[in-house]
Amino acid sequence: MNPGTPRVGAGGYPHTPGLRAHPRPPQDARPRAPLPAAPVPENAPPAAPSSVPVIPLTLIDAPSQRFYALAVYMGLLGWRFYDWIQMLEGNGGSFYFFCKWILFDFVFFFSLPSLRIPWLELSTPTVGIIFFAHLVFNWLLMFNIPVPWHSWLLGLVKIFYDKELAISEHNVKVSSILHNSSLIMGKQIINILPEGSALLNPSKTPYCLGQGQNVASVPIYFNATIPVEVELVRFDLETNSQEVVKLSKREIKEIGRQSAKSIEDGNLGLYKYDVPLKKPGVYQLNKVLDEYKLEVQRINEPTYIVPCPRAKVRVAESGAKCLGDLSNLFLDVYGTPPLKIVYSRTINGKDHSFHFQSLQPDGFSSPLLGHQRLTLVPLGEEDYSWARSQMVEVGLNESMNVAGEWQYSIDEVHDVFGNVIQYPQPEEPDAKPKPKHLYQNFVVRERPRATIVGCDLRNPLKVAKGKITKLPVKIGRPGQTPRSVSHTLTWSFSPINTLTKSGDHGDVVEVGSFIAKSVDDQPLISAPGLYTLKSVSCDSCEGEIEEPSSCLLLNPLEPTLTIQAEEIPDKCTSNSIGLRVNLDMIGTPPFKVTYEVISETERRWETVSIEGLRQQIDLLPSSAGHYEYRFRKLQDAIYTVPLMLSDEYHLEQNVKPPASAYFRQGPETISTCLDQPIRLDVRLMGDGPFTLEWELVHDGRRKSEKATGITSDMFTIQTAPLSSGGEYTLALKSIQDKTGCRIFLKEEIKISVRRQRPRAAFGLLENKRTTTVVEAAQVKLPLRLSGDGPWKVSYRNLNSSSDTKIRVARSGNDFIEAEERGIYEIVDVMDDQCPGIVDSNYNTFEVKWFPRPELSFVPSDAIQPLDKDHKFVKKDVCEGDVDGFEVALQGSPPYHVEYEIRHRPKSGSVSVARKEFDAALGKAAIPLETAKAGLYTYTFSSLSDNLYNDKRRSDPLTLEQTVNAKPSASFVKPGQTFKMCMSDQGQEESIPIKLEGKAPFYVEVEIKHHSGNLPEIFRIPNIQSNNYGIKIPRQFLKLGSQQIRIRKVRDARGCQQKTESGGGTVHIQLYEAPSIYPLEQRTDYCVGERIAYTLSGTPPFEVHYDFAGKSMKAKSQTTNFRRIAESPGDFTITSISDKGSECRAAVNLSKTIHPMPSVRISKGRVIQVDIHEGSEVEILFEFWGTPPFEFTYTRSTNARKGQKSQVLETRHDISYEHSKVITASLEGTYEVVAIKDQHCAFSTLGAESRDKGQKLLKY
Repeated sequence: MNPGTPRVGAGGYPHTPGLRAHPRPPQDARPRAPLPAAPVPENAPPAAPSSVPVIPLTLIDAPSQRFYALAVYMGLLGWRFYDWIQMLEGNGGSFYFFCKWILFDFVFFFSLPSLRIPWLELSTPTVGIIFFAHLVFNWLLMFNIPVPWHSWLLGLVKIFYDKELAISEHNVKVSSILHNSSLIMGKQIINILPEGSALLNPSKTPYCLGQGQNVASVPIYFNATIPVEVELVRFDLETNSQEVVKLSKREIKEIGRQSAKSIEDGNLGLYKYDVPLKKPGVYQLNKVLDEYKLEVQRINEPTYIVPCPRAKVRVAESGAKCLGDLSNLFLDVYGTPPLKIVYSRTINGKDHSFHFQSLQPDGFSSPLLGHQRLTLVPLGEEDYSWARSQMVEVGLNESMNVAGEWQYSIDEVHDVFGNVIQYPQPEEPDAKPKPKHLYQNFVVRERPRATIVGCDLRNPLKVAKGKITKLPVKIGRPGQTPRSVSHTLTWSFSPINTLTKSGDHGDVVEVGSFIAKSVDDQPLISAPGLYTLKSVSCDSCEGEIEEPSSCLLLNPLEPTLTIQAEEIPDKCTSNSIGLRVNLDMIGTPPFKVTYEVISETERRWETVSIEGLRQQIDLLPSSAGHYEYRFRKLQDAIYTVPLMLSDEYHLEQNVKPPASAYFRQGPETISTCLDQPIRLDVRLMGDGPFTLEWELVHDGRRKSEKATGITSDMFTIQTAPLSSGGEYTLALKSIQDKTGCRIFLKEEIKISVRRQRPRAAFGLLENKRTTTVVEAAQVKLPLRLSGDGPWKVSYRNLNSSSDTKIRVARSGNDFIEAEERGIYEIVDVMDDQCPGIVDSNYNTFEVKWFPRPELSFVPSDAIQPLDKDHKFVKKDVCEGDVDGFEVALQGSPPYHVEYEIRHRPKSGSVSVARKEFDAALGKAAIPLETAKAGLYTYTFSSLSDNLYNDKRRSDPLTLEQTVNAKPSASFVKPGQTFKMCMSDQGQEESIPIKLEGKAPFYVEVEIKHHSGNLPEIFRIPNIQSNNYGIKIPRQFLKLGSQQIRIRKVRDARGCQQKTESGGGTVHIQLYEAPSIYPLEQRTDYCVGERIAYTLSGTPPFEVHYDFAGKSMKAKSQTTNFRRIAESPGDFTITSISDKGSECRAAVNLSKTIHPMPSVRISKGRVIQVDIHEGSEVEILFEFWGTPPFEFTYTRSTNARKGQKSQVLETRHDISYEHSKVITASLEGTYEVVAIKDQHCAFSTLGAESRDKGQKLLKY
């Protein structure tokens, strides 16, 4: 065995061949070669690059690639057969189809191995053999070579494609015409009636009453009998008593009508009648009598009509539940047990369906279940108590572990008989609201949680004695907590003096409660002690207490204050200048001590904040006098205690402070200008009059000054003008009041004096104070400023009447923005603090403008001015002529000119184009637009040069010129082919052309023959209109095809247009008239036969014919014309034309198409007739067609389920009329199998003329 061939395991497919193993060495060679490697799986990566599939196996596995290749091949094969069928309809071969499929097969088979699909890696010789086999196959098919298998292959293809073109020019299915089942219709079925019978509810359908169902329609089936009396017996389910139910006369008449209708429908006397029953119970047929008062055979199987099952939800005690509670819900189910109930549980919109089945009372037994089976028992011995409706209680007691909205809803109820009551669902369209007794809603709430925040045994609450505070309780829930829901809190309380040594509750425990209207409400407490949360509830839902749950409330002692004071003496006079007070506190820090200061001139309150328990403060008044200090209030972290008006909290003293002085302005540095004095205010304190000494220090020199006899407490020091720049220091040396005590002072202030005054002048631009710019251009005039910015520079334009302007300069090299020409002058300058001076030599700057460019036309005889200013006109030209003009430019080159070209054609919208050009000299040539006819207007509105590029011009310059259109000549329908016949020698058809321009016109026409001769020129002068018909003399035309082209056209303006090549053309063809010949000489045809002709001429052909009173046209791409006759009528071909000409050859070829004969038995219906043994039935045959009629009919066995009908006898008969009646007394199915009239025949046997259409039948 070849080692490269894969072995097939049991139950599997062979693997794709892998790499071939090395050949086995000879048996006598040692050592022996190893066993060959196992086959490689299809999807494994190949070992050699040359065998790797083009499409990776990881993308498409090997079996799928082989399947896709097979699918492509089958698609090509189907397409090949479709082309073959199209070719057969033309009754010939096709070289085009042969070449087409040779190419397709070559591409497919020779490209398939290159894909390297496993198992399809064919060798080159194999591919060549397969391709050669398909070439022979294509030759046999496309040239219609007869071979033995040709007929069955055609039949196989006809199964999938069986359509031909009919006379009505529509594709019709041939089999539907040849095998028209409507030609032979109807059957007569004769049954020999058995004995009659009656059966109540044979399908044992269950019924129930109630729940909107008030009547049960129970069917009674009758066979071969017409009852005159029907009785039912009803067994009551509650009492087990019997009741006879007798059908009324009206119901008996309705049963008779049902029997007659069943006979007309051919149902062999089998029919049913629905009895309306309105009472529950067990029903059986009691008695059925036929028309002969004989009792009809019946089967007494019971039919159960019970109350419909129903259910309801027992109303729950409360619709509110807490998380984790049990549902504790009961469902009451009513019906015949065992019952089944389907209910749904919806939690927050999510539906879950459940059901209970086998619901029955304790001790219940039913014959429908278990080993007991329902059997037939004699009347009077029945016991149907088990079928009574009973109530079964169903308890639903599940834990509700999800918060939100719950709903239990009853959806369906089933009883033991299969009766189902479905209740409406809310999601159903147009569903009614479900009654309240079918559902129960619950609201499951989250259990609340409570804890104490910000208070525990380590951090107790401290509240003043007798004051109330909030117990810091935080209430919440696991989800989003509603803020407006009320909660109930309870806690245990033990007074502070009853707590144990460990801080727990003692023997005395009180219980407190509080109702919080929202989660932010907190209970108020005041008694000191331990508070511990015990419970929290909300809407009857007990919650959870989280740690910390205890809070200790304390009442600290009230704070106390002790004061000790001593005087502060003056070192010079030993007088008291203030008090030093020691404050000692007891309480809860921090403290605030408030005291009142009372003097001869004022009364004020002051507060001292103290972080610890001790503090020392100095009371130092600023002015002399008698002072009292009353400590009025002491405040700690808990209490605010008023202090008694006693001497303990009262201090007083007489204060006489020493003299002093200070600058009112403060210690900051003062800046001032050069040569300006300084004024400073000094505040004096003490008993006047005062003597004040000060000094001014600058550059190491001191200048002291002194003022005596100062009686006011304010004194102003004014210095001399400071003429030197730099830093000055003004210091207060000493002060002396009336006591004579001289006090040394340390007050001083710094003065910064500018060293020079600010100055202003214009700077230079290109080493001069004058500049020339373009018009309206903004120029920045440089400034040269000294001093401290910002500066305010006042300037003006001497050549303008405008007022003086101010420029705020931020730097010493700032600028002035000038937009007007003229001489600009600096008037004044001031820096941040000081006024300055303007340099008179450099205080002006002159601004000038360059002149603007200008444009004009160079004088010429072709350009003439119009009456309007700046508007000129140029002589007319023809379309396409070369023309232009020159313009003169003045300014600073180079120049940039922009102009607008407005084209106004004779018809259509105006177009505008903008153009521009650059010129380096003072003169430029501009070409004119002559490509299109119309009025051209050239408007020069924008000119710029090297200096001005704003493209502004005050007066636009305009030039107008009229361009006359070239005349044109064109065919009205270019490309049209004028077809003429050789027989029409005396007629010359005109070729319409359309001319544009000014008449008269001159036209040259070129006639070029396809035979290759030199073209001939046909000239037409003096055409006076714009529409003309060219009539080419017949001597210019030859048999075949020639091309007509307009070569040249000229109008009255002298403008001409010549077409060298291309352009519109028309063609003239001369043809011989086509002809048509029938393939058969007969004139009578039947529906379904094919009428064929042969054509002569150039395909495709157009065949005109009359059929059924309508004129129709058909096309044929070949020299064969064939149509299948789908309907009767007279078919006459009136004319024929081919593609080569429009010569229409008149003919008169007539054929008569006769309809197919048809026959109907029993009006075309399937009739079942029930007769007794020995009776007879008339069978009516109706014919359509042309008499006489020959027909064949058969009698077959009546069809039985699972058995094939067999022909018992075949008879042949002739009718010279359109109807015939025969009698029959034997049982069977009578039907016609063949029919023939004077012209046509049809048979359902299928043995005659399957391919030849409908011909004569042979008997």
